Amino acid sequence: MLILTKIHEAKFIEDMFENEYLYFKSLKDFRDNSKDGTGRLDPRELNLKNEQLTTLTLQKDDKEIHFHKVLKGFNGQYMEHLSEPKINCCSLHWMEIEPGQPPSTFNDKLLGMGDKALLIYDWKKFFEILDKSLDNLKLEYSWKKVEYYNPKTFSGDISLHHKSEEFNWQNEYRILIAPTDNKPLNIPLKGMKEISCVIDSKDYESIRIKIEN
Repeated sequence: MLILTKIHEAKFIEDMFENEYLYFKSLKDFRDNSKDGTGRLDPRELNLKNEQLTTLTLQKDDKEIHFHKVLKGFNGQYMEHLSEPKINCCSLHWMEIEPGQPPSTFNDKLLGMGDKALLIYDWKKFFEILDKSLDNLKLEYSWKKVEYYNPKTFSGDISLHHKSEEFNWQNEYRILIAPTDNKPLNIPLKGMKEISCVIDSKDYESIRIKIEN
């Protein structure tokens, strides 16, 4: 069974549930070269290309330094990324759970993302509601499960639905909307309460699905 899950601080999760909306943050705010405490930010966010380099030469005056020759185990990448996107993002955790079993997608790192979790258990109805709301707002959108790749081996084009494999513990389902002004957006989802509930994040691992005849 699939349950889409939003994990965040209690004040945000409870407000989203009570007022029936989904919070979208500017995608460029997901990109950061520094280590952050949440484990959410990725210096490769917004990348559209990841190519492996076989040679790297620095030319200064009349001299050339061949890094691929002087550095043992040389490994380098050429990357391109969007600099000024007008895209907002909502990241959901893709929870997979079988009857009578703990969620197979649980990872302790998830608990560091917030103390409350919004569980969307009727994901088909959820997308119907979301689709209608975004169409009414005349926003373009795409949603897809994130594909994880190894930046040190993968070579080629990537999309905004790709992330480095170091973040695969997030098991992310990503929803992107555009065009935006990069400010936070609350997308109304009338009927959210009927298809979701809120739990403490610490109870995530103890969730069980029970089938009754």
